[in-house]
Amino acid sequence: MNCHFETSRSRNTGFRIRKPALFIGCVGVLLLGTPQRFKSGQLPSNEIPKSATVEIVLLSAPGIDDKGSQWEIAYEFRITNEAANEAAYFEARKQGKPEVRVGELIKEGDFKKTLRPPENHRFVFEIPFSLEIQQRLRNQPKERVKNTRGPVTPEANKRLQEQEIKLQVFKFYSVINIYDAKLKKNIIIPVPQEWDFANYPDARFGFTIEINDDGSYRWKTTLPANTRSPMMEIRRP
Repeated sequence: MNCHFETSRSRNTGFRIRKPALFIGCVGVLLLGTPQRFKSGQLPSNEIPKSATVEIVLLSAPGIDDKGSQWEIAYEFRITNEAANEAAYFEARKQGKPEVRVGELIKEGDFKKTLRPPENHRFVFEIPFSLEIQQRLRNQPKERVKNTRGPVTPEANKRLQEQEIKLQVFKFYSVINIYDAKLKKNIIIPVPQEWDFANYPDARFGFTIEINDDGSYRWKTTLPANTRSPMMEIRRP
């Protein structure tokens, strides 16, 4: 059975993806780690990455070796600062609505592969940073400031707010559409991610996906060894 896709624009992600006639899924926001604060000082130029790498691997699926199986990924990669990111999060909670996409768009794409041969079980996206983005990363304070005990003075609060504007956060919104020829069905997997530059100084990120025999799935982050953020695993029936 062949998979039929049509092109439309997702209400939640705002980018185009070829999908089956029935599309169910939404993109939310995943918060990794607890924001902290930095002392003054900039990162050396040789520590600033010139690009980000995002690797997505399909580990298993009932029809992973079937010549009729295929998968497609539509994504947006963005950057914002901690102040704007937190403001959007709390505003969405206040209104009881899903958080809108946040940040400046760096790159977007829509890619499709058959699942045969095995090397097609992974997507690797290399996302170059402009000189302006590299400068924003370079301007991020190098060390975190510890909150002092007692009341915060207006001057100290102002400095903290200014630093929050310099703290950079990467946002990755994606929708993955897997057609499993053995199950004869499409499986739509929205995967939203975010990670802060302080915890991911190499700008390398990834996650894995597993499809069960009943069509349920789970995806799990694969984080760098030096990250201080917790691993996240999402399961869906």
